[in-house]
Amino acid sequence: MKKILISLFMICLSLQLAAETNAKIVAMDGDVKIRRGIEETWQPAGLQVLLKEIDTITTGEDGEVTLAIYDGLEFRLGPNAILDIADLKKVSEQEMFLFLTRQKVDRLKKREGKRKLRTTNISAPHGEDKSAKMNEERPVVQTPWESEKNGATALFSQAYYTNAVVKLHKIATRYPRIEKCSEFHFLLGRSFELLEQNGQAIDAYRAAASAAGDKDCDNPKWVEEARKGLDRLKN
Repeated sequence: MKKILISLFMICLSLQLAAETNAKIVAMDGDVKIRRGIEETWQPAGLQVLLKEIDTITTGEDGEVTLAIYDGLEFRLGPNAILDIADLKKVSEQEMFLFLTRQKVDRLKKREGKRKLRTTNISAPHGEDKSAKMNEERPVVQTPWESEKNGATALFSQAYYTNAVVKLHKIATRYPRIEKCSEFHFLLGRSFELLEQNGQAIDAYRAAASAAGDKDCDNPKWVEEARKGLDRLKN
């Protein structure tokens, strides 16, 4: 009986560990690093390394990595990108809208408050805002949020549209400056359009077409693409 209980315990434990591990590195090239759980240091990645939801992966200028995730799917992360493994967990449209509604409520509360509250990290799984440390610990890029935006773009390009919307809003919470970028609003607009949420898509495209611009991310291409999106939805 004791042996049976031990066997059952080991089976349950192995199933639990399997459930917690939701990504494996199956291909990589160039500079790829991972950060485990609440650790602050990056370590070199390796083939067949298992990653959990609380882990993070990043690529350098010459780096790219392919992850095997649930249901036999693969996910590719290109150069100069960073992504929390938790971002690969499929987000339903209902969950996406609940998140966006909560964000709006939080912003209203801040505006109504007597003191200006500083937003803590919503997206960081490590329990603190690491925005001040990110440039020290991962590959240097043009702007503090560039590699996070590239992670969100990877979600978008591989049809994780709800995840991309949530990720972009999380980035904007930590780096409000990104909201001046037409590309940011275009990615939101195109994600909403592909989700057939045309009202939200039109709002985002309009914001992209009239974005104030930023010297680090001002690109007429995204303004033009946003205008094309508006034309599609109007027709």
